[in-house]
Amino acid sequence: MRVARTLVAFAAIGVLVLIGRRNASDLTHVHLRLRPLWLVPAIPLYAAGSLSLALAWRQLLIAFGHRLSVPTAVRVWWRAQVARYVPTGLAAVASRAALARQEGVPAPLGAASIALEVAVLVGWACLMAAIGLPSTLLATPLRWLLGAGAGAGLVALPLVYPWAAGIFHRVPALQTLAHTRGRRPALYGAIGLYGTFSLAKTVAFVAFTAALVPIHARDVWLLAGTVQAAGVIGIIGVTPAGIGVRETAMVGLLYRRIGTSDAAALAVAWRAFEFVFELGWLGVGTAWRRPRPVASSSPPVASN
Repeated sequence: MRVARTLVAFAAIGVLVLIGRRNASDLTHVHLRLRPLWLVPAIPLYAAGSLSLALAWRQLLIAFGHRLSVPTAVRVWWRAQVARYVPTGLAAVASRAALARQEGVPAPLGAASIALEVAVLVGWACLMAAIGLPSTLLATPLRWLLGAGAGAGLVALPLVYPWAAGIFHRVPALQTLAHTRGRRPALYGAIGLYGTFSLAKTVAFVAFTAALVPIHARDVWLLAGTVQAAGVIGIIGVTPAGIGVRETAMVGLLYRRIGTSDAAALAVAWRAFEFVFELGWLGVGTAWRRPRPVASSSPPVASN
């Protein structure tokens, strides 16, 4: 797996260099123009969508018999996200498992829930990429195969995850999943919440792009497929939080439509946009705590 991730990272770098060489004259021209009105839908959509990530994870834990309060789930999920910027991404898994353990969730189950989370997010991203990307970027038979496979996987996941995890039972988190049965209605609820995030992210990206680059209605599907496909490629990349790999993928998918410079600038701006929300939810989660019961300071009443 590590070799595959490294190869993906080098392949992304190679693609970026190739695009740059073929479009060298375009690299010095950036035509981004801010149109603030488009940020009006982008900001609340992404804020609500990113909140649903923590709520979806909380729903996963409920499916396995562990209930966290909403403030606790938000705090744990977003505090652990900071560790994504450590290479390999394993720190994020360990961090969330450790933070969840402090809230009464067994560490193996915390790690197992992240494995399910990644599978669901990749499934939604693949489904939306298959729907959005044009046949010039992804051949129609491959689009149908990717979309059908992702959709079927999302529907079947609550039914088959113990069997699928058992195939890779040597991985501790997957070993836990292989022997842990979750309540299916709650699992489907979590899948729906992760889908809410994916949809909100897609619409927010389209609006965010319109705030920076002139686009047409026919570009909506391309942008929707691009943000989801780039997200999947970033997940399997070797760099921390997919930095560079995801941006390269986005440039590779958009440069023919908006130019190399504008595509690169858009990819960097979108990363910054997302990072602002990460910091915002981290702050909210840290400050949003359940009030602890205040001990009474009145003296005890003497009995007769």
